[in-house]
Amino acid sequence: MPLCVQSHSNRFLDLGVLVHDNQGTPQLHSALTRKTNQVVSQLSGLTNSPFTQQYPIPVDVITYIEDGRNPDIYSREFVEVTAKSNARLKGKMLAFRKLLQVLGGKLVEEFPHLKDAVENIESRTIKLEAASGV
Repeated sequence: MPLCVQSHSNRFLDLGVLVHDNQGTPQLHSALTRKTNQVVSQLSGLTNSPFTQQYPIPVDVITYIEDGRNPDIYSREFVEVTAKSNARLKGKMLAFRKLLQVLGGKLVEEFPHLKDAVENIESRTIKLEAASGV
């Protein structure tokens, strides 16, 4: 894949040189047209490349690049948003665990005959939390 990227970069450089040096002559116009068509056909072949099939690029990243932004910023923002979301979800889970303990304790105090049911619910909840890695 690095050679493919390098060859595409070289083709773009060649195309840039042709555009820069274009004097408007028919020969340069045909060379520019031929080179442009060659670059377009080779770029369209990228969609069928095994690399692009194996590692799909999110549309958001492509949009970042088209807008002239650094795709590393997208990655950093994605990680930050994911970390915030995970922290919020962890906080919710901890709050629900505390609610389970407090509510379970109060239920057992007021209704001692429900002790087995409350313990059953708590044990099943703890198993689910252990399975999810919390």
